[in-house]
Amino acid sequence: MPSLSSLSDVALHAVWAHLLGDLHAHVAVAQTCRRLRDFCNRHDDLWRAACFTAGFGRPQRSPVAFADEEPPSWKALACAIVKHASDCEIGSCMRANACFAQQYKHLPYTGLRTLHPYQLVEFHPLYFYLHFSQSAHASQGGGHRRSISAHFPTLSPSPSPPPPVSIPDAVSILLTHMPTFPECRYAQYGPLCRHPNASCAFATFPPVDRLEFENADGDVFMIVENTEGCTILDVNRALVQLIPADQYHLEVAYEHYQELALTSGLSLTQYASAVVREKGFLGDHEYPFLKHIINSF
Repeated sequence: MPSLSSLSDVALHAVWAHLLGDLHAHVAVAQTCRRLRDFCNRHDDLWRAACFTAGFGRPQRSPVAFADEEPPSWKALACAIVKHASDCEIGSCMRANACFAQQYKHLPYTGLRTLHPYQLVEFHPLYFYLHFSQSAHASQGGGHRRSISAHFPTLSPSPSPPPPVSIPDAVSILLTHMPTFPECRYAQYGPLCRHPNASCAFATFPPVDRLEFENADGDVFMIVENTEGCTILDVNRALVQLIPADQYHLEVAYEHYQELALTSGLSLTQYASAVVREKGFLGDHEYPFLKHIINSF
C-alpha cells in the first residue's frame, strides 16, 4: 500500500481538490506530514484556490506603505483565517461566508468577473452590518449621526428599477477603523483589520474585481478595484476615505480615543504611541484622525 510520502504531486493535487470549500481541512492536511507540508508550501496557487472556494479574497494593502513588499502569501492568509475563527466571539466573523456556502459549492474556481449590465450580484450581509447605523434612521441634523452620500452598486443599464437608496452611516464606518478596549478585541469590530475572516470575505457573490458606486443622481463617486476580488475590507477602506475631516467627526474620534486612554490609565499621547503599533493582520492599518489629534496637543 503506497504511503503519502510516495504519492506523486498529481495524486496530491487530486486529494487537495476534494477539500475545496473547507479551509480548515486544508490547513489540517498541510500539517499532516512533511511530504504534505512541503507540497503545500511549494504551491501557493492551491491556497488561493482554497481561499476562493471558501469565499475569501486577499484585500489590497496600502500602496504607499508597501510599494516594494510582497503581499502575504495565500497560505499565511488561510492560516490566519482558520486561527481567528477559533478566537473570535463574533458569529458573523467566525462563520463569515456561511450565508454563501451553498453557492460557492457550484461556483467554479476563478469565477471572478467584472460587473457588467444585467449581471446580478448580492452584497455580503457584513457590508450592511458594518456600514449602516443600527438605529432606524441616520440624520444630518445637529447632534445626530451623520451619513455618507446615498449610494448603491452600479448595475446600469439595469433590467429592473434601481434598488432602494442605501445610506451608510459615517460614524458606524469610523468605528470599524478605531480601536476598542483590549478585553473586547475579539468581541467587537474595532478595528475591522483585526478580523481577517470578516475582512477577507468577498464583498459580493459572485466575487467581482470592480465595484462602482453611484449617488442618488446616478453619478459614480466611488470605485473599488481588486484584481483578486473585492473584499469587505476593500470596500470598508474606500468608504472611510469619504468621511469628511470636519469638526463633528473629529470630535467623535477624539471622544473615543480619550475614553480608551482614560480606561487604560495613559495619557492620550501615551495611548496613541501604544495603539499605533497595532497594524492589523495586513500590517498597514492607519487609525483615522489619530495623528491629527496628537499633533494638536
